[in-house]
Amino acid sequence: MPVYAAASERLRLQPLSVEEHLDDFHEIMSNPQSMFWSTGHCHTDIQESITLIRKSQPTPEKPWNNRWAILLRPDPSAPPPEGNQKPKMIGVVGTPRESEVAYKLHPDYWGKGYMSEALAMFIKLFWQLEEGNPNARLLAFADPENAASNKVLEKAGFQKGGVRKNYYERAAFNGTRKSDLQSYYMDRMRN
Repeated sequence: MPVYAAASERLRLQPLSVEEHLDDFHEIMSNPQSMFWSTGHCHTDIQESITLIRKSQPTPEKPWNNRWAILLRPDPSAPPPEGNQKPKMIGVVGTPRESEVAYKLHPDYWGKGYMSEALAMFIKLFWQLEEGNPNARLLAFADPENAASNKVLEKAGFQKGGVRKNYYERAAFNGTRKSDLQSYYMDRMRN
């Protein structure tokens, strides 16, 4: 039976792995729309996706380096095979850098509230995982032109920080132009 780190009515979070998620992960990472706001290029070879999943695992040096697959919960009332099939991975969320959340969702699932739901579960997990997480602040970044991502972060309770002007190169522009980056932060609530 699969182990889930968190679950909501529509979604589950599961530690990202090559064995469980490679095909769906590669589908996301090779989609130009998924990668539009990213500094990374579209994966053209499945080996790129294997390598990235393996680099996205915690190590003794980087215990905070975690990624979770965002999975759709199968409808238990659906007739077989849907009711018994493996959950569909629709995105990924995690900490590529210490105390910084990043996420990506397949465009087929944009505009349905899935990312807000997954981010809420991630935030709860992040604050619960004390080991390797002494930080009192969680950071996030979004291109100011990416209205949907900015809305997701604000809905989750992140506060706007500063804007870094001409800070990053979107892979979609092949290094021909620099884009701004809006910073966000969320402070840990102490009892």
